[in-house]
Amino acid sequence: MGRTMRSSTMKAFGQFIALLGIIVLLVFSILMVIPPFRKDGVEIKIRKGASLSAVARELKDAHVIPSSKVFGFCMRLFGADRTIKPGTYSFAPLLSPFLVAQKLVRGETMAKKVIIPEGRTASQIAQILESQNIVSKEAFLKEVNNPEFAETLGIPAATCEGYLFPDTYFFEEKSDPQEIIEQMVSNFRAVIKKIGGQQIPEEELHRDVILASIVEREYRLPEDAPIIASVFFNRLAAQMPLQSCATVVYVLTEHLGRPHPSVVYYNDLRVKDPYNTYIHRGLPPGPISNPGEISLRAVLFPSETDFLYFRLENASSGKHRFSRTLAEHNEVAIIPKGL
Repeated sequence: MGRTMRSSTMKAFGQFIALLGIIVLLVFSILMVIPPFRKDGVEIKIRKGASLSAVARELKDAHVIPSSKVFGFCMRLFGADRTIKPGTYSFAPLLSPFLVAQKLVRGETMAKKVIIPEGRTASQIAQILESQNIVSKEAFLKEVNNPEFAETLGIPAATCEGYLFPDTYFFEEKSDPQEIIEQMVSNFRAVIKKIGGQQIPEEELHRDVILASIVEREYRLPEDAPIIASVFFNRLAAQMPLQSCATVVYVLTEHLGRPHPSVVYYNDLRVKDPYNTYIHRGLPPGPISNPGEISLRAVLFPSETDFLYFRLENASSGKHRFSRTLAEHNEVAIIPKGL
């Protein structure tokens, strides 16, 4: 009996060693199998909605991987879905299927980091994108000002201006302008939901976006933004013109093509343009910038005040001073030279 038990133990041990050897070989094949030699790297553009099998075929045809089956096994090890994040990927020569799969699962595309600051206009955003070779300014603005495209995004206006949410993005060179805009508008919707304004009717929300675009260009300190918003709401309720210098600057720079002025002169306040809130009551026809979360929140949830005026009190700190009457406003007013 002792010999029989010893024989069974040795047999089981042998099977364990064999199984361990198979596992080691399998792991080695996953980590170390090298595709056919390539002197240079390869760039593969994976389209939106591409299946795992389609991606595997494309990678194999480009000699990035030696085997679709090994690659598929690697992807399943990562728990990857049947679809892969779209974008352009760069694969170095002699890269194992395991590392190829890892790059795809992580979504490590050849995207560039692009920062869109708050309060930029569509034309300024277009310039930023063009400077990084993401998309041409002309192509981007064509889609921004495409009424049919704006309608598909649920924007109740002829342009996407105001809905291009400022944020840090990762875009690839030569991107599709509509995909860029869709991502920006999607971010805008996400922030509106975060703030709590997802139930606001589109037409009402559009008016809020217009006002937020003005607040964005007026406030310096976040705590002043909801107070500035209250001033504008109070003036609208009193049927007073908004008299926002930011709208005048928008006219001068965007409509008349002038450089950004260091001083707004009285003659500038008289420029005939629908966006000039010194000569037209109510809101301008559309947004004058693309507002960030602070301005959107300020307009959706403004402070309750009876202020009708505000002025920058300290240029260094960015603090504004608020007044209830024109007399109070003039008392603290510091009129710059030339105005």
